[in-house]
Amino acid sequence: MRTQLLCPVYRKWLRLHPDHARQARQILRKQARDYQRNGDLQKAFTFNQLVWEVAQSVLLALRPIDQHDSESQKDLLFFAASAIAVDRCARANSLVNTTPGHSAEHSVIQDTQQQLAALMPLYASEPRLLHIIEKLMGWLRSGSPHLTPTLLH
Repeated sequence: MRTQLLCPVYRKWLRLHPDHARQARQILRKQARDYQRNGDLQKAFTFNQLVWEVAQSVLLALRPIDQHDSESQKDLLFFAASAIAVDRCARANSLVNTTPGHSAEHSVIQDTQQQLAALMPLYASEPRLLHIIEKLMGWLRSGSPHLTPTLLH
């Protein structure tokens, strides 16, 4: 089972305040990139995990009826992209091979696929978003997340 970094109370608060969660996810992503550029891969890995967990909280938040598809699309794309960032950081940091306790982080791709599959019924009435979920799942399933899908361009 994957280790969760976010406090359960904060995770719940993020679900109740998805706009704040979106801002937090952007800030954390910027910090992760900065750490990666500076060569601090361990901190970059941790921050990418936080980004993934915040992105997950946004997806699991209740959506207002009038929410635009574009916002949901961005949330879905960010969730999948953050999983790839965690996976890439783990590989670059050699955590998967050197630390037995971190093998669960490698499963972030599988966790993301499962959660996207679980969200499909929620988006069944929105064919465009359902199609995006299917594309993202195929991209993650392909085993070549280093190839960026056209959805992210």
